[in-house]
Amino acid sequence: FKRMIERKRDTATPLRSLLRTNKKQVVLAAVIFIGNNAAGYLVIAFLSSYAQKSLGMPAAPVLLATLLASFGWLIFTLYGGILSDRIGRVRTFQIGYALIFVWMIPMFMMIDTRNIWAYGIAIFILTIGLGLSYGPMSAMYAEMFPANVRYSGIGIGYALGAILGGAFAPLIAQALLGSTGWSGSIGIYIMVLCVISFIGASMVRETKGAPLEAETEDADARVTP
Repeated sequence: FKRMIERKRDTATPLRSLLRTNKKQVVLAAVIFIGNNAAGYLVIAFLSSYAQKSLGMPAAPVLLATLLASFGWLIFTLYGGILSDRIGRVRTFQIGYALIFVWMIPMFMMIDTRNIWAYGIAIFILTIGLGLSYGPMSAMYAEMFPANVRYSGIGIGYALGAILGGAFAPLIAQALLGSTGWSGSIGIYIMVLCVISFIGASMVRETKGAPLEAETEDADARVTP
């Protein structure tokens, strides 16, 4: 950013520049975040309510198990960042979303046993995929956008992903449960979003090691047609 200012390459209208030159990156940034944000909102907003209201599990153990399992999200987010420095951002995202995808149905099967230990373990295993699909995000987003529109690009992409992914996830999950009576339908919903995000991440050429002061044309070239 300092070098950009020294070269007088900053712009007074970053949003206009962003939409003119980096629309692909904004869309991909949003798509990449959808699956993680939706699955994450299940952990913090839906699953504990589902366990208590639909399964009749006691509140205190459920909330404690949710809290303890959520520490896995922190641990695996840190590891996801480390792993992305080793094998690349895209590959780490792909692994994370693949793990969430394959775990969705088994997770709900474990939760539906109404066993508090099974509930806690099920959520903890989910946080492995959540962490691996969240840890690389800040680095990847920074490397996807040139410095002159980086703040705007990341902010808009992240916000759109949050709206399309997690904002309505608890509501949709409850609607699916009410209409089908099967918790696995929620898992299928998250699986679909994970496939979308997996494809979005796969459409970004590996950004690991990309120069952060890259010009707009260079950043745009890192996205496959």
